[in-house]
Amino acid sequence: MPRIADLDGLTVKLYFNDHPPPHVHVYAGRVGHPGVQTARISIDTGKLIDGQLASAKVATVRDWCARHRDALRSDWQRAQRNLHPTGRYDQ
Repeated sequence: MPRIADLDGLTVKLYFNDHPPPHVHVYAGRVGHPGVQTARISIDTGKLIDGQLASAKVATVRDWCARHRDALRSDWQRAQRNLHPTGRYDQ
């Protein structure tokens, strides 16, 4: 599960061979530590699919998805074939 971005205290990852719809996994807090919030966010809409994340953080990821949508879609397809993403998208 490659980490593709660090945004405002959030870690964003893509999982290999994950199920549709295309989405990213978002972690608020330190991954693997107590109290970390996790969520899945749609690449296409930027909406919360499931999990718990403050609405301001969801908005941050939604805006980020909008700026990088084409690249994220391409990397989602790569991840379906167990290939690493083409880059990182920290802005």
